[in-house]
Amino acid sequence: MFKLVCGAGNEDAESVKKLTYVYASAGCDIFDLSARKEILDAAKEGVKLSGRTDVKYCVSIGIKGDKHISKAKIKEDYCTKCGNCVRSCPNDAVYSSIIIDEKKCIGCGNCFKKCPAGAISMEEKDVNYREVLPYMVKNGVDIIELHIMGHDKDDLSKKWQVINECEPNFASICIDRENFGNKEVLERINNLLSLRKPYTTIIQADGVPMSGGSDDFKTTLQAVAMAEVIQNADLPVYIMLSGGTNSKTAELAKMCGINFYGIAIGSWARKIVKPFVSQKDFWDNEEVQKKAIQTAKELIDKCK
Repeated sequence: MFKLVCGAGNEDAESVKKLTYVYASAGCDIFDLSARKEILDAAKEGVKLSGRTDVKYCVSIGIKGDKHISKAKIKEDYCTKCGNCVRSCPNDAVYSSIIIDEKKCIGCGNCFKKCPAGAISMEEKDVNYREVLPYMVKNGVDIIELHIMGHDKDDLSKKWQVINECEPNFASICIDRENFGNKEVLERINNLLSLRKPYTTIIQADGVPMSGGSDDFKTTLQAVAMAEVIQNADLPVYIMLSGGTNSKTAELAKMCGINFYGIAIGSWARKIVKPFVSQKDFWDNEEVQKKAIQTAKELIDKCK
């Protein structure tokens, strides 16, 4: 299974429409989206244009402290207009060093890391999950994913309970080892699985979240290593590789004996089609569309 991660924080409807059209046309199986009505609608529009009727939709939310629900903010009084934030943003969310398009910001934190003046902060922006998640399931969402890399256990418990009450076809748990060791990772997962029937849960083994800017084995190494931790625990789950994933992920995972359900790719998948989908005449230019679809198909084929 190939999953395109449009971005849990990506609220740019037009971008999502283009991405879903291109990757659905190329054979993508699952689309991972921000849990917002307008984004689900945009994804469905893109898929409809492709002629596909067999894709699955996944929406993602995060617990407090997780970067996937963060947005960058610039303090103008501190900004020196060096341009580092503009150059480092993978989603073209920063303009003129002082303006951030919140809808395009995916919370990766690149601009925050590159700012020499401390003018950028990362602020959480959550959704009303009690209201939005039931709506999503009623409107065709097959998978609800919870990013659990924060430390707020109360928020984790509340959101996981609501997800289970919504009864999606699958629940997905996305976790990495940036803040936890292997023991705590498995403890968290086992606690959550106590509310699930066997093989109704996907564990998204996130190597290094939002790090897939390069296409090499080193970039995807942590995703495979994280998947091995889950596989060795022999849990009744499906394993999805993510975080630094690219065209090398399947090859490395097979070399390491990982039995994966699928591969989720965000940064790299969006990057390789960006030269095409960013063109102003994209919807009127069939040649550009064909090149974008072919580029996406080459990536998907390498993930099988």
